[in-house]
Amino acid sequence: MKTFKIIVLAIAAMLSGTAAGADVSELLTQCQDCHGPGGVSSYGDVPTIAGQNAPFIAKTLRSYQVWGRPCIKSDYRHGDTSRTRTDMCQVAEGLTSEDIEAVSEHFAAQPFKPASQAFDAAKAERGQALHAERCELCHEQGGTMPERGPRLAGQWLPYLRKSLNFVPTGEHLVPPAMESVVVDLGPDDIDALMNFYASQQD
Repeated sequence: MKTFKIIVLAIAAMLSGTAAGADVSELLTQCQDCHGPGGVSSYGDVPTIAGQNAPFIAKTLRSYQVWGRPCIKSDYRHGDTSRTRTDMCQVAEGLTSEDIEAVSEHFAAQPFKPASQAFDAAKAERGQALHAERCELCHEQGGTMPERGPRLAGQWLPYLRKSLNFVPTGEHLVPPAMESVVVDLGPDDIDALMNFYASQQD
């Protein structure tokens, strides 16, 4: 039943992609109304998308189109904040391939700004060792390089923690190699990793 639902959603997403895309400037404004000016978020539950690589942003948007990530309702943080709450599946639903490419290229070209947030130095030290052992292959240079995977260093800790929580449940689809790593990590391991990424604020 779940497979059938995903197929139906995928077909619907492809069909919606045949319609004329929205004005790019309007799309960028809509993105920034949640993710912040230039894609730099000031809220712990909303990720910074500035400076992430374009293929990753595009892949993420396509994943939302087929519900490959959890569709969590969120308030608008900028612009008209009285608007009805939205979610990324709703936002991505009507995007065409051209829309996705334009949005991805735009935010990839923006400078990443690490989040200013509290962290535990002792946990961060342990997390650094765990990262080197388990995560460095895809999240290179301590998670600062958005190449094979997204930039994790300097990202909001609450957002990262919530995202990882959805991996074992299958609500957040990730590559098999990452899934096996996440499932194998204990709560203390994840906590240490999150603090390591949060500690990188330069």
